[in-house]
Amino acid sequence: MKRLAIFVSLAAASALAFASCSGGYRRFQAHMIGPFDTVTVFLAYAESERAFSRYADIVFGRLEELHRLFDIFNAYEGVNNLHTINANAGIAPVAVEREVIDMLLAAREGYRITGGMTNAAMGAVLRIWHDYRGRGLANPAGATLPPMPALREAGAHIDMANVVIDEAGGTVFLRDPEMSLDGGAVAKGYAVELAFAAAQDAGLRTGLLSVGGHVIVAGAPPGRGHWNVAVQNPEAGMDGAPDSVDTLAMTSGTVSVSGAYQRFFMVDGRFFGHVIDPATLMPADLHLQVTVIHPRSWMADVLSTALFVLPMEEGFALATEMGAEAFWIDRYGGWFATPGYGRFSSAFGQAVR
Repeated sequence: MKRLAIFVSLAAASALAFASCSGGYRRFQAHMIGPFDTVTVFLAYAESERAFSRYADIVFGRLEELHRLFDIFNAYEGVNNLHTINANAGIAPVAVEREVIDMLLAAREGYRITGGMTNAAMGAVLRIWHDYRGRGLANPAGATLPPMPALREAGAHIDMANVVIDEAGGTVFLRDPEMSLDGGAVAKGYAVELAFAAAQDAGLRTGLLSVGGHVIVAGAPPGRGHWNVAVQNPEAGMDGAPDSVDTLAMTSGTVSVSGAYQRFFMVDGRFFGHVIDPATLMPADLHLQVTVIHPRSWMADVLSTALFVLPMEEGFALATEMGAEAFWIDRYGGWFATPGYGRFSSAFGQAVR
């Protein structure tokens, strides 16, 4: 894991919006590359560099711990994680830390409320897509799609009912020896919530944590009423398109964005993203991007994935039921949003109808 410098020098003040305020609080910022295979940015207002460094150490350290626990690709000495559970599918229950139990319980709840549109037991299918995408990126000219018979065979082993979570015993067991877990639709959101809460428990009052674009905030920056959270433009860089399509005013809660433009590959000139529809076992293609605002980080993660897969009308009903606000950009470039999204959005009154 690589942590970049904490930016606190006065020389960098203007570029980083470094500020002082009444009470002596100043804005600090730190970056890290590593956990959840993405870039983490942590901003906070603190009374000193030492106080900020303590919060940053808590946040980054917790994310590193949780990344190891939720990792499906790697084993770590002395750690039983999702990789360990998958390796023991059909063999034996695995004793795991409470965070793994709780994340999988959240994943089970996400499966229930989305009607299976987010499924942490889809590892067998997602691994096939991961392998084909990797080969396609390494050799674009030879990129191919996974054969549907192989996907259907893997799809026969994605039943969440076969994930046995023993809360009292602290174990997880996969009854189906051919199944595997993948927490991609919930693990990052769950980890972000835990890491940010740990800093809050240590005294953090005003901060923002972004992990691969999944953003959680608390408090209002001094002198301002809210944090500004940019929503990435799925067509950024194309024909001069701007980097963002909206800016959200936030003082609490989470913003989670799902889109296929960061992890995809091309086959015969066609675009195939990484969010897989459990019903078709193919990449979802109804939307370019979905943005979800929700008080709970893991729920925002679950819902952004589900709403990316679902037709907009069904996603709208789900978002409303779960108390979320959402903004869709469909594959034709149309913009749609829940009514309450406009409370946060700078673009709502101008572009969303």
